[in-house]
Parts: sequence; structure tokens; C-alpha cells
Amino acid sequence: MTTAAHTREPDAPRVPLGRRASVDLSGRVLAGRYTLLRRLASGGMATIYEAEQPGRDERVAIKVLDHDQADGPAVERFLREARAASSLQSEHVIEVLDYGRSRDERGRELVYIVMERLDGEDLAATLEQDGPLRWTRVLAIAKQVCAALIAAHARGVVHCDIKPGNCFRIARDGTTDFIKVLDFGVASFACKQTGQCRPPPPGDDRRKSGPVLGTPGYMPEEQLRGGPYDHRVDIFALGVLMFRLLTNKMPYAGGSLYTPRRPQSGPCPLRRAAPTIELPDCFEAVILKSVASDPAERYQSAEELLAALTAVERETMPPSRLPRDPLEWGDEPGEPAANSATDVHHAALSHTEISQTHLTLPEPPRVHVRRPPHHSLWMLAGFVASLATTSFVRLLLT
Repeated sequence: MTTAAHTREPDAPRVPLGRRASVDLSGRVLAGRYTLLRRLASGGMATIYEAEQPGRDERVAIKVLDHDQADGPAVERFLREARAASSLQSEHVIEVLDYGRSRDERGRELVYIVMERLDGEDLAATLEQDGPLRWTRVLAIAKQVCAALIAAHARGVVHCDIKPGNCFRIARDGTTDFIKVLDFGVASFACKQTGQCRPPPPGDDRRKSGPVLGTPGYMPEEQLRGGPYDHRVDIFALGVLMFRLLTNKMPYAGGSLYTPRRPQSGPCPLRRAAPTIELPDCFEAVILKSVASDPAERYQSAEELLAALTAVERETMPPSRLPRDPLEWGDEPGEPAANSATDVHHAALSHTEISQTHLTLPEPPRVHVRRPPHHSLWMLAGFVASLATTSFVRLLLT
């Protein structure tokens, strides 16, 4: 997994005091089968390495929990991330291939997660280089993150830390903005009966980096208080993500770094945060509803939010033009018509496929057209007239 220099978010939790640089494990063999080639990135709790595995052509990325973080609660959170991500089936969630525990040459435990290796950068780096982003680009990104949340929530997994740094963009399917959602390390599992996530149990070290583990600026009030909360915290975080990508600002201001305010008056309108922004009203309405302070006023599911985003796309994007008659649209008879999505589709179909998949147009009424006589008829008529004239002259002379 290749990343650019990490961009610190304006409200990101700090690294715990006393945090030491992790030991570089490059060159070592992990669990007897993964060769760690080089260090790719380091975070607050773990280090990511590029690695190769015998019998596998593609290289993988391995996230190793740092020694000084490998206490009981941290290990449990780390393995919870692996279990959560590996249970999801979505092209927009990073693929977890393996996870487990190993020992180094000193007998120390190494806890690791093996993931697909991604080439690209997270949205925090993109925002720093290109931000604020165009609304059409943000809309496409948000739809992909929403698809990942739909897959997660269907399995009872609440991500709890959606933000630019946890959304990774790669080149795939003809776009450089193909999104993979990362880092389920602070994910919660919703209760099947109530749908709510329980507060951390006593002794769980979730207050090490602030009021709760995560990124306070992207948390709604119920999550900042420690719960109970449900999947709608991810709806709120995605709304903040869209707001930030569009304006490079946050929808709520005030309070301290770790106890931000969520006033009942609601979020700041996007046009006030960025007066020169070009944004359809319907898209702004979707974002502001997503970041409502009261969870009952937000979208109630990721499916509902995705439907709203799709409606924005449908209302604002120009439709493809239907196939047309060149003469009817003013083109020259020999001039090819302008290509459209429908024209290309029709060109790709055979005549049989077109007749099977498209409606048959009614035949035009037949109109009798009087055609001029062929030129050979005129020649025959002239010959007959000449012969008749010659015969008449001869008759007069005799």
C-alpha cells in the first residue's frame, strides 16, 4: 500500500504520549511465509510493510501491530479490525487475506493483518494537493464510500472512523478515483436486537487518544458521549467527509479539539463556508441532512443516502441524446451524426439484437409518387412521329 506523506487532519487525535518509533522489520520472515520487503507507512499503532508470499505472484501489504502497543485491548482491537474487514464482500472495502499472531527471534509476539496491496493515495493527501474538489468528483467518491457502508452495515459492522485518511483512491475501471475504505480498527458491532452499538466495556483502552477512539471532528454527539449509538454515526461521518472535500472546512465549529460542539442550530451551510463554491442546491441539501445533530433527522440508512446521491446525479447530469435522423436535425445527408451513449450502444448491436431489444417503429404511410417517363420512351415517341411525318409528305407529292 503506497501512500503519500500523511496529512494531519485539523481535528485528528494525537499520537499517545511516550510513543516511540517502531522497529523496522524489513527483511524478516513473518509467520514462516511472508517476507517483509520494505516499510510503506507508519501510524499511531501499527506499521505497514510490502511483502511477498511464496506461490503468489502479486505482492501484499502486511500491517503489523507495534511492540509497544501490543497490550491486551490493543491486540483485541487489531484483530477486531481483521475480522470486521474480512467478513465484508465489497469491491470498495480493502480485502483482508489473512491475519494472526507470530513470534520474532526474541520470542516477542507479532500480531499482523495481510491485505491486498494498493497503489494510490488517501483522500487526505488528495485534499492537500488538489482541494477543494469539484462537486461532481465528490459525488462519485461519496457514492462509493456509501456502497462500502451498505456492505458493512448489512453485516452489523459500524466503521466509526470514516474520514479522508481512511478512504484510499486507486486507478481502476477507467477512473483514478476508485475508492477503497480502510481501517476498521475502531469498528463496532451493532446489537442484533436493538441495532445499537454498546459503549466500550470497563478496562477497554479507548480513551487513550481523546474522549473515544477515533477522530472527534467526524463524530456526532452520541458517539462523542460514548454511546449508545448505531450505524447512523457513519452517515454523519460521510456527510462531514463530503463537506470537507468540497470546502476544506468542517461543518461544525467551536469547542476544543477533543470535545467539539454539535449545536442544535445545525451545521454551517456550505455556501457560507465557501462563498465561491459551485454546487447544486439538491446536493447541498443531501450533505446538510447527513450531518444533522439529531440522528433522527439524518438519513436512516446507507441505502437511503445512496438513493439521495443517485437522485442528485440524475437531476444534474445531462441525459444522453437518443438516436436521430441526420436530415431531421439539420445535418448533411452524408455527414455522420454526433456520437452519443445510445448511438454507440446501437452500433455495437447486430440487426437481430436491435430488433429483439428495441420497439418496432410503425411503418410510414405509403404515398404514390408520379414519376416522369423514362428517356427511352421519349426516343420511341420521336421515331414514330418522324415516320408519320415522312409518310404524310410522300402522300402529298404523289
